[in-house]
Amino acid sequence: MSSLSKFVVAAVCVLLFGSVAQAGTEKVLHTFAFTDGENPYTGVLFDGAGNLYGTTFYGGGAACNAGGCGVVFKMAPAIGGGWTESTVYAFTGGADGSHPYSALIFDAAGNLYGATYGAYSGGGTGVGTVFRLTPNPDGSWSFALLHTFTGGKDGIQPNGSLVFDSAGNLYGTTRSGGSYNAGIVFGLTPTTHGQWKETLLHAFTGGQDGSAPFALTSDAAGNLFGTTNFGGTPACSCGVVFELSRSSSGSWKETILHSFTGGKDGAIPQSLVFDSSGNLYGAAERGGITNYCCAGCGVVFKLTRGSHNVWRETVLHKFDGVNGLEPSGLTFDNSGTKLYGSAYSSAVGAGLIFDLVPDDNWAETVAYEFSGSFVNGAEPVGPLVLDSAGNVYGTTILGGSNDVGVVFEVTP
Repeated sequence: MSSLSKFVVAAVCVLLFGSVAQAGTEKVLHTFAFTDGENPYTGVLFDGAGNLYGTTFYGGGAACNAGGCGVVFKMAPAIGGGWTESTVYAFTGGADGSHPYSALIFDAAGNLYGATYGAYSGGGTGVGTVFRLTPNPDGSWSFALLHTFTGGKDGIQPNGSLVFDSAGNLYGTTRSGGSYNAGIVFGLTPTTHGQWKETLLHAFTGGQDGSAPFALTSDAAGNLFGTTNFGGTPACSCGVVFELSRSSSGSWKETILHSFTGGKDGAIPQSLVFDSSGNLYGAAERGGITNYCCAGCGVVFKLTRGSHNVWRETVLHKFDGVNGLEPSGLTFDNSGTKLYGSAYSSAVGAGLIFDLVPDDNWAETVAYEFSGSFVNGAEPVGPLVLDSAGNVYGTTILGGSNDVGVVFEVTP
């Protein structure tokens, strides 16, 4: 499910004991303090110079009913060690949007792209925007509004992450809206006048084709792959993995690669990642082992393309609550073999960073478990990134000295 929908479920569904052994160490790079941001849901990404960028859903000022409309932030390595955080852009809740809830991406020129979710919890306006931030020579950034959603067939509440194709078109998802109010996949094409034109690729019906799409990724051929949190198998409505492929006429066709049943195969799939052989890997928040969690603690799965374009799901790892609950944020290490991810909760309730090794039958190692004190962060939910040395970077939505989230580095 969307991280915004998470509440304290582990406490009523899982009986947990103690903590698990961990292999690595954590360093808090930044603790948020309301004015510079609050609740960084979308993780961080590196630029070519080694700076980190991310967003926070709240904070950044007194707008949006004094809760702040969210910010785009930058983390720069400081001379002599440590990191310096600065605000790239603070949303006002006006025409620029409010509450960024899409992982940022760069284009080849170094511009940042993202999306805002729109009004939420009494603050902000509208139902979402797509924006671009362009760096200036003096270190400032210029904001440009690429698209404003209207709340109808063009979608409501963009989420997940945006994807570029080789022609410079942007693709994304909205959680709801569309003809059936079950979300859409959209494309944005730059025009000769500097504007961007939206195209509807697919409107989900809420039935077997899925509902509430979460994120996209693409293959080398330009096909789009994603997940939905709901829809699919009628008896469960536990979500699907889908592919959108473009025909010679320019239209897009959806193919369901897997429909989750809510049992051993998982439920509520999250974002996807490819390996070098074209296999898809993903995490499902629920399903798997059901005797520990009320609906299962989640799984990591693999989808392999077979003959006649039929994909087969294999469950690589099942979580039991103690070794993680509600996994997400998968990424491969620099060798492309070991798989890292985060779990929203864990034995002590604050979440953990894990890795899975294929040579050991995808056995799990806990790289780091966030402590019950919450000072070092709590509840990691966004995507993870690695530096060249193999250190893992991400964000937690809670914890830190102000309990509104941190940016962290884990050395496995």
